[in-house]
Amino acid sequence: MSGKKGVFICPSCQAVVKSDKPLHEGVICGECLHEFGNNSGSSEGKTQIPGGNWERGAGGVTRNLTGKKSAPILPVGVIDSPKMAVKTLEQARNESLGSPNDDETIMSDGSRRVRRRKKREKAEKNKGLMLFLGAWLCVVVAVLVIFTTGKFGTSKASKAPVETNGRNPMDQQIVDASRVKIEGEFQGFMKLPESNGQTQFIDRSADLSLAFSDYYRENPFPRALGKLTQTGVNVLRLPEDELAVESIWEDSEGHRWGALHILDKTTKSWKLDWENFAPYSTELWSKFVNQLGSKEGTFRLLVRKRRTADDKKKISVSFYRAPHVKESDGEFKRTESPEIDILAISDLAVEFERLWNDHQKENDPMGSILGRALDPDPQTYMRITVRLGWEAKKGDESHLVLKEIIGAGWFGERIIKLRQNAKDASAEELLEGLSESLGDE
Repeated sequence: MSGKKGVFICPSCQAVVKSDKPLHEGVICGECLHEFGNNSGSSEGKTQIPGGNWERGAGGVTRNLTGKKSAPILPVGVIDSPKMAVKTLEQARNESLGSPNDDETIMSDGSRRVRRRKKREKAEKNKGLMLFLGAWLCVVVAVLVIFTTGKFGTSKASKAPVETNGRNPMDQQIVDASRVKIEGEFQGFMKLPESNGQTQFIDRSADLSLAFSDYYRENPFPRALGKLTQTGVNVLRLPEDELAVESIWEDSEGHRWGALHILDKTTKSWKLDWENFAPYSTELWSKFVNQLGSKEGTFRLLVRKRRTADDKKKISVSFYRAPHVKESDGEFKRTESPEIDILAISDLAVEFERLWNDHQKENDPMGSILGRALDPDPQTYMRITVRLGWEAKKGDESHLVLKEIIGAGWFGERIIKLRQNAKDASAEELLEGLSESLGDE
């Protein structure tokens, strides 16, 4: 029987044995001195070597699989000159147990397949976990902030309170009695299309139906996104024992609306002051301020008092259109009117100073909360209703002129008339008292 010189595995201790003799002449293990491969004995001592084929008589022998031995002789590749160190299976197993970064698979033929994994430092191993925990911490903090503030969107309006403090019991009864009805009226108004019955919810609907349709032909209706929730309420005591209730509404995106409902004593229903809600002006502000429309109109605007070198001689003011509900912060500032100078001794200047000083002291008209709660920077800007006009002076140049201050706030026609009647009645009482005192003298 012929054999080749090479490297063998000892069947007793699995040590790698390099021999100059062929296998059939017998190989002695240098580790345990076990002799194997000698074919002088029975077939039990024979082992198959790589490249051999028993059936072809190429010098290979087969193992007796039924024999009880300490360990089988596992085949290995026969090489004339090993290019790398060969380890025993036991050494490979021990190294595998001590190396968690390697994945080893023992194949059916006794060979092993090792998949190496890159070693990482302990800090790098924990890096992913720390990033994950940090991200979750940010989410938890954000959720806590949302639930603490009660908002799921960023409001673009002022952070002024929307509830009046220390509401008296009578006003609280009005709020409790009107809340459900006002909610139904306002929700219905916001959901219906502009041309399909919305005017049924507004005050003075017969007088304003044409203005209503014209206004929304040029201005998009501010639709709510998601659910509308009432976040604030306030009772207004109007002249002549009329009642009105203001409310603040917020949708799912954080956009906010202000609404004023007036009690209709005839129908016992609450009607929306739409002129205040819109806010409605008789002329589109962008056309008017650029002299592309009418020469005169009534407008609900924001006003800012300008600083002048000598306030004792004149005051200067600038007007801006009302901010849209969904516009970005400060966008309305680009609609500034030309600066208007008013003589300090004029009735208009005296009236404006009175309204401006009340606004700075947070003494808003009839205790209204809408302007201070919803308008951007209420200390700098004030809601006002005015009549403006363009007048030609020197040459063909036109100048913007303040013709009348209708009042602070954006109240509609019904409330404006109530306030004017109350002011006239107060003036008459003052004159009567003065006449009586002069007569007595």
